[in-house]
Amino acid sequence: MPTPRPVIVGTGIAGLWTAWRLASEGLAAVLVTKETLADSASAWAQGGIAVALGPGDSPGQHAADTLAASDGLADPEAVRILTNEGPDRIYELLALGAVFDRGPDGKLGLALEAAHTRPRIIHSGGDQTGAALISCLAQVVRLHPEIELLEHTEVAGLLTHDGQVVGVTLLPHGGVTSTLTASAVILATGGVGQLYAVTTNPKVATADGWALAHHVGAQLRDLEFLQFHPTALKLPGVNPAPLISEAVRGAGAVLLDGAGRRFALDFDARGELAPRDVVARAVAAADAAGGAWLDARAIENLPSRFPGITAMLGRLGLDPARDLLPVAPALHYAMGGIQTDLEGRTTKPGLWAVGEVARTGVHGANRLASNSLLEGLVFADRVGRSLARRLRTPVPQVLAPAAAGMPDSGADAGCESIRQEMRTLMTADVGVQRSEASLLHAERELERLTQATPAEAWRTHNQLLVAGLITQAARGRRESRGGHRRTDYPPDKLKREAV
Repeated sequence: MPTPRPVIVGTGIAGLWTAWRLASEGLAAVLVTKETLADSASAWAQGGIAVALGPGDSPGQHAADTLAASDGLADPEAVRILTNEGPDRIYELLALGAVFDRGPDGKLGLALEAAHTRPRIIHSGGDQTGAALISCLAQVVRLHPEIELLEHTEVAGLLTHDGQVVGVTLLPHGGVTSTLTASAVILATGGVGQLYAVTTNPKVATADGWALAHHVGAQLRDLEFLQFHPTALKLPGVNPAPLISEAVRGAGAVLLDGAGRRFALDFDARGELAPRDVVARAVAAADAAGGAWLDARAIENLPSRFPGITAMLGRLGLDPARDLLPVAPALHYAMGGIQTDLEGRTTKPGLWAVGEVARTGVHGANRLASNSLLEGLVFADRVGRSLARRLRTPVPQVLAPAAAGMPDSGADAGCESIRQEMRTLMTADVGVQRSEASLLHAERELERLTQATPAEAWRTHNQLLVAGLITQAARGRRESRGGHRRTDYPPDKLKREAV
């Protein structure tokens, strides 16, 4: 029987780095992606990587900013690891061929973003950081002899034996379902954006990892903490919504309401550079009252500083040097997820998680801008090193059991209207602001949609399952904190009653 290899599910920055780290430690790995290496939220990331490399900065200051943004719920040890190990991961990226923007002096350019007290955001290609890094790592992964890449292949289920995850059910596009034994399964499947009507996430962000983990009994935590990006472009019928990066506001863009008034200062003295949850609520209020616009016309050299955003806007008939840009909040990032320890282990033996799908503790109730790519790198490295130590010791080989009721690749073909209703419901009732009434309504409607979904439509059932878990978590947290805002528990009037 062939020796089982670790199977990594997902090819954003966390999945790619985990595969590379394992391979660099001499261990073969299988890397599975639902589409291609270019299809991930990481590849879409316009913002950069927050890392304490500049004069007057330190990992301790970066940690303090991260903890402050988390609204008291981040794990200090996880944050210490994130900020202290981050610089080494950047040096390794540079050694692998990654190129970052530099100033006239040849040093790494450092930008300021919301809720950071120092300029510490490094970029590649201005607003093309994610695409540049994924391109670099994809080339490394494709050429490495110890990494087997399976593209256009879904993981439809996890296989267990004696309480341990021992493999996966693979469903290639247009192919035949099969099972694959694994020495460990690492979920790096990204986020949940496609559960919402407006999101900055790619089409592949359908909450797969949360559903897979829940089905085998792994603990999920902090699902109510979802981050809505304040400045997604608001155009009819355009979804995923193009993102206008935080860095544009960092460069001087301001938010205006229908009367041309700069409204963000009404909500926070830091205005457009307040934490994202604050700015998102401000934009949502302005949008509901008649509209919100981002004014970037005063930014010098905008096309060269933000070439990707400028090109994207041009394709949609907008010129940021001339036009006000209509914006609204969009589901952007999940702070919670599959509970892990500091080396990526979940509560289910044999199962690991890393990246946005995981709840490492570094984000708490609200993610600090540009910490997501850093988290993917730092904790993927820890997962890879930890697994390498574990797997160097021979482990008993277990033949993965056959999956009962093999999934049908076309089973969800007739369920788009159900998923669309779910997305509209989640945006209205479990969105930027929630209440007991809205959450109860969402629970009832999600149950109705579940009952209306054919049993064989496994993808739709998984999405409805996770939507329900998010709703239950939001209803259970009777307070407003970070990305979770309850209108019936305003933070300035009622004592927190967190569960």
